[in-house]
Amino acid sequence: MEVFKKRLSENGILRVLAIRPFFFLMLSEFFSQLAFNMQHFVLIFIIYGFTHSNTAVSGMILSFMIPAVLLSVISGVYVDRWNKKKIILFAHLIRAILLLPFLIPHLHLGLIYTFTFLIAVVSQFLYPAESSIVPQLAPKKLIIPANAIFSFTMFGIMLVGYVLSGPVLLLLGKTYAIVFLIALFLISALIVTKIKLPNIKEKTRERSHSVFHMHSVIREVKEVFVFLKRVKRVMYALLMITAAQAVLFIFAVLAPGYVTTILAAPLETLSVILIAPAGIGLAIAAFLLGSIGKKLKHELASIVGFAVVGIVFILMPFTGRLVSYKSVNNLNYFLPHVININVLHVIVVMAFIIGFGIALVFIPSNSTIQLETNEEMRGRMYGLLSALVGAVSFLPVILAGGLADLFGVGAVIVTVGILMLIFSISSLFLIKS
Repeated sequence: MEVFKKRLSENGILRVLAIRPFFFLMLSEFFSQLAFNMQHFVLIFIIYGFTHSNTAVSGMILSFMIPAVLLSVISGVYVDRWNKKKIILFAHLIRAILLLPFLIPHLHLGLIYTFTFLIAVVSQFLYPAESSIVPQLAPKKLIIPANAIFSFTMFGIMLVGYVLSGPVLLLLGKTYAIVFLIALFLISALIVTKIKLPNIKEKTRERSHSVFHMHSVIREVKEVFVFLKRVKRVMYALLMITAAQAVLFIFAVLAPGYVTTILAAPLETLSVILIAPAGIGLAIAAFLLGSIGKKLKHELASIVGFAVVGIVFILMPFTGRLVSYKSVNNLNYFLPHVININVLHVIVVMAFIIGFGIALVFIPSNSTIQLETNEEMRGRMYGLLSALVGAVSFLPVILAGGLADLFGVGAVIVTVGILMLIFSISSLFLIKS
């Protein structure tokens, strides 16, 4: 029992959660991510119900994506200058206010786009602020466990939000669903008020007199690229996270077609077959990295995670053939009939591995960025990351679906897997050199 208690006391996940300001940040993140990701589905439902147009829905998605490309780097500059706690607090409050017009019946489509655009603009300040505040709340020796929890909260709750959005809409209806989302954002803001930041002298306030001077903004953006040219580890980490995010977007675009055409399963089973197992894989990887992550080399862990996901992508279209192999049939012969291995079992395991592999990319890479950048530059670095992710996200939205229609979902998934393996091998050689 004493050994067990000692192991618990040494566990990085539990130790970092015991830090009250960090715990409150993650609790706030939980509610805000749940609201933000449910909001996507609810707004899609509102727009499609109002217009019955797929093009109108695409316009809403683009209204979320455009600010990420245009404003993220600049927002990072201001995150480095302003009080990060206040940024997080006001971001939650403003997003709650911007949802109020959606309570108006038959809101004009142009106004829907305008308010979704404004919500996206406000959100560009949130991610750099939250990511750069983590090292202020968690000591350096607990940065891997802190990022494990942060990544799980961000991406795990993203999956939960998408899964719950349908039932919430059915249960509450459009109007009360919006009220529910507003309440979640307000709860997040209330929790942020409980966060007490350590007393760190912020040099960034010395520049407050030129806070809106464009020449100053451009100079500070250039400083980021000079830093990346000098510190290659951070540049590799940014590239890894950007590439992994692109893979997630492609996965999201192709998943419905994969389930319905290759697996010949109902679309409603998507969350059970792919999303939930991927979320569990991410959660387990986050826990393991939080417990033993300090023993791993960050770059190597990211490359391994990316390569593993690439291999799974290559195998996914051939699951039927894998199950038909003689070795699997022999194994089924000895297993009870109720647990005989079939295609869906294999897919669930593959989805789990995808979630696990993506966590191996996100958590160590985020930790590298936070450890290698100083307090004055961290917001700009995460602003650049948001811009890169936003720019890359256009590609799967515009191309992936069309290519899948032309060449088949399986061919596109295999191609993505091959490109991921090539990227992993290239990254390994770059890091060694």
